[in-house]
Amino acid sequence: MRQFKASDAAALADVFSSAVHGIASRVYSPAQISAWCPKTPPSDAIRQKLSDGRAVWVAADDEDVPVAFIDLEADGHIDMLFCHPRAAGQGVAVMLYGKLEEAALRQGIRLLYVEASEAARGFFERAGFAMDKRCEFVRGGVKIHNYRMVKILG
Repeated sequence: MRQFKASDAAALADVFSSAVHGIASRVYSPAQISAWCPKTPPSDAIRQKLSDGRAVWVAADDEDVPVAFIDLEADGHIDMLFCHPRAAGQGVAVMLYGKLEEAALRQGIRLLYVEASEAARGFFERAGFAMDKRCEFVRGGVKIHNYRMVKILG
């Protein structure tokens, strides 16, 4: 596990797209998946987003190819947690989240919050998050939902 490097951008774009199409597709309709992630995002867009000052941790395989990532914004917001299907179920997301929570505590962040997808909801519940509310939104003319979840750190 390591910090994000700008050279990770293309691999993380693939992790994102693969997670949406390979994991989230189990709980969202094909129309919802297509509206959420019609194609792999450009690596420049991922690089720019993840280089804006947020903390980003990457889990990589034995060849240092990223298989999962998580981010933490300064206000305690977790915008992204995505795991490639080939690495899912191996504890990678748990390790990434552990690093994030340790860092948040060191930074004095006392509240974490996330808009968790249907696929990620259970993960965040197991990590101690409570549901604040179900959120419905429209992307590309398609209704999608997620869950605003919060966790108070001790």
